[in-house]
Amino acid sequence: MMKSATVEKVLAHVLFGRARAAAARGGCRRETPVTCTLADGTLIEGIVDLAFEEKGRWTVVDYKTDRELAAVGEDRYRRQVALYASAIAQATGQPASGVLIRV
Repeated sequence: MMKSATVEKVLAHVLFGRARAAAARGGCRRETPVTCTLADGTLIEGIVDLAFEEKGRWTVVDYKTDRELAAVGEDRYRRQVALYASAIAQATGQPASGVLIRV
């Protein structure tokens, strides 16, 4: 379980201020299912932790703990958030980028 100081630090990050502003405009999604098909026909499904739109561009945020990163490796999760960003870009027709947050 995360300590409250860790949660406070994460929520104070400028990225989450941007997400709160997007939420106030109705441009924020949390725990949202996504799917997309890759060029080779592979179907990708997942749950996006957080995505928000600013000025016609989406930012996709995925949270991982040190434990998760140590078990599987950061590269795998960077690829995961990039795939989620690609799915959102395909669905919305707007550019999207991914951010991996270590908590």
